[in-house]
Amino acid sequence: MVVEEAMHTYKMLLDKGVAPEQARFVLPQGTYTEWWWTGSLAAYARVCKLRSDSHAQWEVREYSNAIGMIVRDLFPVSWAALTTK
Repeated sequence: MVVEEAMHTYKMLLDKGVAPEQARFVLPQGTYTEWWWTGSLAAYARVCKLRSDSHAQWEVREYSNAIGMIVRDLFPVSWAALTTK
């Protein structure tokens, strides 16, 4: 019952134009979210360069660092070429 009400509220927020990442705050902690993300190495490098800046929020920097570690391990030579300052 509580989960159904939370899902109804979530869908209502989406219908009112609230961004999904903001509307999810009403969902219970046990609700899983899954998404697929695709992009080029150059796009990932750009994200990491922008989001690793000291002015970015801590959570965003942590996310950027995680992306960087994964991509660096998969494509070390290309990643070094794209992220060298």
